[in-house]
Amino acid sequence: MKIEILLAAAFLAVLLGGKPDLPDLLEKWESVDSQVEELGERKRFLLLVNRTHPLPEGFVPRLAKSFQGNSILLDRAAGQALERMLKAAEEDGYEILISSGYRDRSYQEGLLKEDLAYEKSRGKSQKEAYASVIRETMPPGCSEHETGMAVDLVPYYNQILDERQAETPENQWLLSHCAEYGFILRYPKGKEAITMVDYEPWHFRYVGVLAASEIMEEGLTLEEYVYDRIGQNEASVQTNGGDET
Repeated sequence: MKIEILLAAAFLAVLLGGKPDLPDLLEKWESVDSQVEELGERKRFLLLVNRTHPLPEGFVPRLAKSFQGNSILLDRAAGQALERMLKAAEEDGYEILISSGYRDRSYQEGLLKEDLAYEKSRGKSQKEAYASVIRETMPPGCSEHETGMAVDLVPYYNQILDERQAETPENQWLLSHCAEYGFILRYPKGKEAITMVDYEPWHFRYVGVLAASEIMEEGLTLEEYVYDRIGQNEASVQTNGGDET
């Protein structure tokens, strides 16, 4: 497509009596192409996924193996940013592990069933168990982990996912530096009514550096940023794993 447009532009220039500047045309095309790609990526990184915004049917994440092990998959861009962030943490003396990355729909469904069974074994009804469980474990299709852009991060000496993660030096380092690499604390304390998820100091989400900087600096949730800052229609565009441009 690029060459056809260049030839058409050159032909038009000749008809109008001008001299086509192909290098200049190529540079302008690549500039526009880059801007379109950046816009598409930004929309993808800001994909809002929760109980009221499930992933679209046929969603395909852009996955690559994590640098911490072949068993963990992440979105390619998120994984590259995460690698830089954790290497920086290591240079500062903090060893941080990836507890969980991408989960497919069937795995998420298994987690939900397992947690429901546990709550029901404690005497709760199906309705009570479900209301309790979905404060932490999302129904299939509603989990950020299915995008590949969410990651659970823990220190090597404490891999239990509870609120005590917030007390670790590693978690405090992440809160101070995550935005520099495009990550946010996805479920902050005091915002449970907005996110519909309990406080999770271990759960970080990749949104890109620009959005992450604004979200973390102003103490926003992704929901607030999507609806109040950039508008629902633009930010919640549902895209698949193919090319967006």
